[in-house]
Amino acid sequence: KQWYQRRVRAETVLIESQSVGTLQRARTETHRNHVFVATVSPQAVSSIAHKLGTSFETTCQNLITALRQDGYKYVFSSVEGNEICHELGARELLSCCSVQLPNASSILQTNVKKPVLASACPGWICYAEKTQGSAILDHISRVRSPQSIMGAVVKSCVAARAHVQSSDVYHVTIMPCYDKKLEASRADFTSQGVPETDLVLSTAEAFELWGSVASESPESRPASFDSVLSDDGFPFKTPPGGGSGGFAEQILHHAARLLHYNHPLDISFKQLRNKDLLEASVQMAGTEFKVAKAYGFRNIQNVIQKMKHGRCKYDYVELMACPGGCLNGGGQIKLEDGAGLESVRQIYEEVGSGEVRSAIGVVEGKEQALLTGYKAVEKTASALSTQW
Repeated sequence: KQWYQRRVRAETVLIESQSVGTLQRARTETHRNHVFVATVSPQAVSSIAHKLGTSFETTCQNLITALRQDGYKYVFSSVEGNEICHELGARELLSCCSVQLPNASSILQTNVKKPVLASACPGWICYAEKTQGSAILDHISRVRSPQSIMGAVVKSCVAARAHVQSSDVYHVTIMPCYDKKLEASRADFTSQGVPETDLVLSTAEAFELWGSVASESPESRPASFDSVLSDDGFPFKTPPGGGSGGFAEQILHHAARLLHYNHPLDISFKQLRNKDLLEASVQMAGTEFKVAKAYGFRNIQNVIQKMKHGRCKYDYVELMACPGGCLNGGGQIKLEDGAGLESVRQIYEEVGSGEVRSAIGVVEGKEQALLTGYKAVEKTASALSTQW
């Protein structure tokens, strides 16, 4: 119990170090000569849109304008990180399932075991590292989360465009989850001692800073986010496949593209015990793939128990700590009732998602830099000295 209390205090210190006050000091004092950039999650946009009664596209335009007026040179969408994550996740899954690819260079061997467990949720990762040994950690995807992927590519992208050093770029993300602050603090996600993501704001904190400006209609509306994938900008869109990033579904679509499987995929998820536990299976190029979604710790624990008893039949599981997934994240703007969450979900799902596109041009030759690993947290270690 004492160890746990020390751990909680250590995490609280980390979270408080990534606050609105810290950002304001960075803007005016500690990093005032840096190039400030932001990455915005679609879940955060949907929450703000619900609060303001505006559309997803209008909210994107207003938020980008507010950030640029506040001195942010570039504003990116974390959906680009999702696309890179899905691409690498599909290659990892196919390798794990021993499926031969037409292009051998597309194989991504990470030595992860089946079922592959999604690595995008920091709440789930913290839980796994604290309570589970290698029997479970060896199953977690080695592909970084979308936020971490954006952290790895944004600074080098901006440095090249702005003709500065990567260390002179200050990267802020706006996320639906407070645990994303812990994720950004992991020692693995630094480059030469400099954090790849300098500071994470929750949706509620971002609304506190820019909500009043984001409610106004700018004279000149930006047509898109900035892009790390191209010079043409990135559209206002969400990843298809659900409000938590669509990992289970989109990894299958990317796998189909990698296998040159040109038939439409019918991915129909069936609800199991509750609305946060779903499964689906598809046939593709002579192989059946079984995937699942499990949101909330009750469902996560059920999946883990099945794995420990050898009864988990899935190839890939999309795990999220929050019931209802990322749209219901703890960092979102507080909702009055379930109807509010349904409104946020509608805003998110009504946005066009576009075609599944390859991120191979960005990741080719750089795959190892976009991977990570996980280790059990030793209970005998000092909580304040443990590197997250």
